[in-house]
Amino acid sequence: MVAFQKGSLRRLVLTVVTAGLGAYSAQAQTTGTSAMNVTVKDVLQLTVNTKTVDLVFGTPEDFNNGVSSTVNNQLTVTSNRPYDLSVKTAGDLSDGKTSIPVSNISAQTVGSGLGTPKTVTALSTTDQVLAASIPPSMSKTITMQYSTSAKNEAFLVPAATYTTTMTFTASAN
Repeated sequence: MVAFQKGSLRRLVLTVVTAGLGAYSAQAQTTGTSAMNVTVKDVLQLTVNTKTVDLVFGTPEDFNNGVSSTVNNQLTVTSNRPYDLSVKTAGDLSDGKTSIPVSNISAQTVGSGLGTPKTVTALSTTDQVLAASIPPSMSKTITMQYSTSAKNEAFLVPAATYTTTMTFTASAN
């Protein structure tokens, strides 16, 4: 049997009652959980910023040396995946009467961060890869360069503006 001193039993009962009430007191905080979903969809957008490319044969030097044109930021591509960039034409250059084979013009990308760049030495009506495995990017601007070879007799035609349409394609890898 346990012996208690006077008043110690009252203190023991008061302590037990106080501790018990503390166990059942209201809490000032509570928690809950929520799920978060992030959905990423494939995004691939190509914009042609400069719609016209001009190659001008205006001097004897142009015919002897060939001509070139660099079109800064001609294209803008946004993609969340690596992609390839290709080009093709609608056909040969023509003024409506005379034509110049489009294969006499080369095209290439200029700059860094363009994956594996390739020079298209002869434009054609079939897609040709300008750059492969370009890394994903937001609003990547791409500069293009077009050129002709020196002393190319295909350009010995009547004075006129010869036109074709180029189509650029970005294809996700």
